[in-house]
Amino acid sequence: MSESLLQQFAASRPALLEVGQGLHARVEHLLREAGVPVSFVTWRLKEPASLAHKLARPDKSYHALWDVTDLVALRVSVSFEDDIERVARLIERSFQVDFGHSLERVRPAGYRSVHYVCAHPGGPHVDFRFEVQVRTALQHAWAEVEHDLGYKVNDAVPEAIRRRFSRVASLLELADQEFVSIRDDLASSREAARATLARSDGDLPIDLVSLDALVRQPVLEALDQSVARALGQPLVEAVFFPDYLVEVLKLSGLGSTAKVLQALEHHAAEVPAVLPKYLAFARHELDFDATVLSSVERGYGLLFVAHLAVVRGSELGLSKVARLTRLYQQLEFPDDEKKAHRVASAAVKALG
Repeated sequence: MSESLLQQFAASRPALLEVGQGLHARVEHLLREAGVPVSFVTWRLKEPASLAHKLARPDKSYHALWDVTDLVALRVSVSFEDDIERVARLIERSFQVDFGHSLERVRPAGYRSVHYVCAHPGGPHVDFRFEVQVRTALQHAWAEVEHDLGYKVNDAVPEAIRRRFSRVASLLELADQEFVSIRDDLASSREAARATLARSDGDLPIDLVSLDALVRQPVLEALDQSVARALGQPLVEAVFFPDYLVEVLKLSGLGSTAKVLQALEHHAAEVPAVLPKYLAFARHELDFDATVLSSVERGYGLLFVAHLAVVRGSELGLSKVARLTRLYQQLEFPDDEKKAHRVASAAVKALG
């Protein structure tokens, strides 16, 4: 019986490959349309050796090839545990789920995994079914390590080893919960930052959270719009390299939102006029050609304001070069102080 089923599988392999590719594309499309964030979506067609091993199991009986429900299997990995339910609801709405064979696994010493068996009318046989597993990236890591070790963690594993697996499982469970909590706390922090900046006396240290609120201030949005118009490109919602921008602002002496807003008040109107000078400098000294831009991201105008804040500051010219040298050395040329100094001198000369 096993030999005939393996032969049937080999004959059905091209059709199963086509079905698997189609299901993978459909699941990715459904997730994208629903706006569900995922780490990855993968699929696989069962290997002949794996199928042969499964058919030979003494505790299972397979009378037909289509009794094997994981010939085609998809895996959806999400970053956050509470997104498992969002994906699961989407699967239940979009496919013919065989609830009698589907299950939610919560292993005492392992991971939680939602495991669906689904019918597919367009499959190679009327009884064809496929599987979809939904779990977090950490739960996926657990399953991969468990597989590589060659053991399913159950009562057959020595107790001392089970206890160690249990400790790891507890850490992963805690980490999944913490990731959800951190995500929610970051969202709350962003809202709090926006509320603070809405006050006339609001001030925050410059970091990724306060920058996210800052780029949505009307004065900066107006500046970014003017830069976009000058470059002939649309302004998009994404923020311009946030990590980089935070460091530029700090190294330029604009370490708080109040200082940034003050610099905007003093220099924003000047940006369109100095933009061609800066772009010529960037093309010559930084090998950056603005013509490659297809859009302008929020906060891009702060790059020019930061430079103007240094160049138009009250410090001596040598001090201005020294400040920009530190900026370029830390962000552009960490191993070449001489080049950083030369580029900083060129920036002061171009914008002075």
